[in-house]
Amino acid sequence: MTVASRVIFRHLGEPPQGLTTIVHVLEGTHIFWQMGDPTLLVIEDARDHAILVRVAARRALPGLDVRVAGDGREGIAYLAGTPPFQDRRSHPIPNLIVLDLLMPDVDGFAVLEWMLANRGGYQVPVVVLTSSENPEHEERSLALGAKAFYRKPTDLDALGDVVRSIVEEWVGGAPITAPLRSAG
Repeated sequence: MTVASRVIFRHLGEPPQGLTTIVHVLEGTHIFWQMGDPTLLVIEDARDHAILVRVAARRALPGLDVRVAGDGREGIAYLAGTPPFQDRRSHPIPNLIVLDLLMPDVDGFAVLEWMLANRGGYQVPVVVLTSSENPEHEERSLALGAKAFYRKPTDLDALGDVVRSIVEEWVGGAPITAPLRSAG
């Protein structure tokens, strides 16, 4: 077993069957990559929208692992790997995040701010999908690191179409890799 393999297993444990983990050493920093079925994290407080996003995303890309966080606080906990999300084999770092902005308590802006402050460990693209009509919300989201901004259509069929296009554009059918964490 190589030193890199021992580092991977020490940090992540034995990879589950079908999961490949690769380590890159860049300027003395170990960056861990997970390859396998891509994971989408949906951070959405409206349960009906979360279910629709999950169904539409799985239809767009069968095999896509879709996780849902019911609000911004749960989304941050998932990304941070704090209980109950500390086991990364059971709760993998997502390859893409679909984020609602208008949520009570911890909103989507707070999630983006947290991610901006904590990007040293991993980079995950964020696509905002919100019902906000405020043009300043798009500008602020992009300034905080969101890669794209979509307004939720009021029609549920149209919302499903938007989600399918997001998944096809941002995840597609190609194998996806996402860095898990870095350690110096």
